Amino acid sequence: MREAISITAIIAAFFYFLAFGGAVFMALEEQMHWVLAFFAMAWLIVLRLWFILPLLAFIGANHVWGWNWYWSIALAAPIAFYVVSHYWTLLTDYLRRPPQKQGV
Repeated sequence: MREAISITAIIAAFFYFLAFGGAVFMALEEQMHWVLAFFAMAWLIVLRLWFILPLLAFIGANHVWGWNWYWSIALAAPIAFYVVSHYWTLLTDYLRRPPQKQGV
């Protein structure tokens, strides 16, 4: 039974990320050529500008696919939660760092 649940979760995650990536790509592709949209999406990930991805997914689902705003938010929310928690962890780790001693 656990294997069936695990496989189902993997399949659901695959289709979710396919829809999320498609929405991001369609939002970029609406504004530029598809080749440039591909490179723009790649550079957003390489430059670690992850906070832009949920916004683009919302725009792609809402404006390009014609979804209602609440379904568009539902598509973008899981990645937005991950991005916010990631940057929150980085910030709190930085603030908890002990002060460095000056000199020898």
